[in-house]
Amino acid sequence: MTDEESLAMAQNIISPYGLVAEFLGEVRTVGVAGDGRTYGKVIVLMGTHPGNPVLEELSTRITNQTGITRVTFEGAWNSSRIN
Repeated sequence: MTDEESLAMAQNIISPYGLVAEFLGEVRTVGVAGDGRTYGKVIVLMGTHPGNPVLEELSTRITNQTGITRVTFEGAWNSSRIN
C-alpha cells in the first residue's frame, strides 16, 4: 500500500469526526510485529478535540487498518468539554 493510499484510508476513518490528517513530514517510527521490526510513517490528526475515547478508537482503527504505525493529535479543545 502506498503512503497516499494509507493517508486516504485514514482520512476516510476520521472524516465523520470533522478531523483532517497529514503525515508528519518524513518522520518514520519503528515498532515490533511478531519477531520483526516494522517501520511506518507518523500521521497527525487535526481539528477540534473529539474526546479521548474517540481519539483512542480512531488511533486503533488507523493503526490496524492502514499500515500507519503512530497517530498524533494537534488541535483545539472544545471549550464545552473543559468545564
